[in-house]
Amino acid sequence: MPKIPPYLLSLAGEYRVCSELNKRGVFATITYGNRKSVDIYAISGRHTRALKIEVKTSQTPKFVTGIGQKRKGLANRPDAPDFWVLVQLRRGPDGCYTERFFVLTHREICRKQTARNREYEKRYVERNRRKPDISKGVDNIMVADVGNYEDQWSKILDDKRLKGKNS
Repeated sequence: MPKIPPYLLSLAGEYRVCSELNKRGVFATITYGNRKSVDIYAISGRHTRALKIEVKTSQTPKFVTGIGQKRKGLANRPDAPDFWVLVQLRRGPDGCYTERFFVLTHREICRKQTARNREYEKRYVERNRRKPDISKGVDNIMVADVGNYEDQWSKILDDKRLKGKNS
């Protein structure tokens, strides 16, 4: 069966994450355009605060994050997302899709990406006797790296910026 084209796959993941958040009582909206810095805003009840959510969707066991290449690896950057939601869509033999959601804070995904990059660098050095130029590659995270974060929606739902007194 054919795969979903990349531009539709990204949109499918973003809409699914918004849907999941809305079903759970959080007003979430997609940002549009090719110059956006985040995919979704989850907005507090009084519309005074918003969480920034980055969504990555994949049909394989690997999610391309681009954290290092986009310089998003620093946890304290003001433009960094608050959360990352990784969506894995898989089409079964009957043509129906199953999906999995992995919810990580920005700090958590940065740690996972750093660990994956270190493993890659170690294997590369063993094969090539020199360090790789990480800036030329594309950072990715495997489903196996984030399995512990599956369906951890409570991280977003319970975030004090959405629930706070002044929110």
